[in-house]
Amino acid sequence: MALGPKGLPQTSALFALFFILLFPSAVFSAGTPLDTGLDPDWKLISDRNDIQVYMRHRENSRLKTFRGVTQIELADEYALSGLLNDYENMPKWLHFVDSAVEFDRDGPLLRYMRFGTHLPWPLADREAVLQVDVQQKLTPEEEAVTMKLTNRPELLPDDPAYVRFPEMIGVFKLRRLGDNLVEITYELVLDPGGYIPTWLANLLLRDAPYFTLERLRRIIKSPEYQNLYDDYIELRGPGRPTELPPARSYIYGHPPVHPINILTLEEANPKQ
Repeated sequence: MALGPKGLPQTSALFALFFILLFPSAVFSAGTPLDTGLDPDWKLISDRNDIQVYMRHRENSRLKTFRGVTQIELADEYALSGLLNDYENMPKWLHFVDSAVEFDRDGPLLRYMRFGTHLPWPLADREAVLQVDVQQKLTPEEEAVTMKLTNRPELLPDDPAYVRFPEMIGVFKLRRLGDNLVEITYELVLDPGGYIPTWLANLLLRDAPYFTLERLRRIIKSPEYQNLYDDYIELRGPGRPTELPPARSYIYGHPPVHPINILTLEEANPKQ
């Protein structure tokens, strides 16, 4: 790494290299398991403020994968979709992300986004171009909404003002636990590009899940994210139209006729 006249850049500046999101592990296409290419064992490296951060090695890669997990009370589940649709305010809770822009979509369940961060000299600004797949699962074993990210750098022309991440994989997942509790998981692995020592990239990347989840727990309670409704997923909350039946859920007593591994737009929110 090139150094300034005073030696290494400040740690806060270096942190910004590694948090172009997002959401949360293995994201490729529908049906691809989250743990593809990863060793089976996770190691707990941090447990504070009810947020656990885990790490494990990724096969055939110099980079590690980091996963943050926390539980929150969330009776209005649409608050999470509202938060994740609010691109303008993503920098308030996504660790060191300065901008988030959706530049194309194939419907609400398949989107294409660019995330950027501005870094102080001598570090070049970074950007990520990602495909975001939104999936909902309703089975007796699990009820969850997952946003999966995969790196798609070829979708936008190169910008000489930025270093584009050569590798980025992430997942952001909400899983129902019952009694209005949800588990939120944020997992990612990325290569920041440029000349960044592997040990430093891994050291700083491990804090991204913690700070992202800690901020999310606070901002999701904001009034602007309450009483919302999105018709492309099927969630619980006071903003859900009264003419619709309750959101389907094994946990909350309104199971679907058949288990649903991936909910389609056509299957979401059926009328009475």
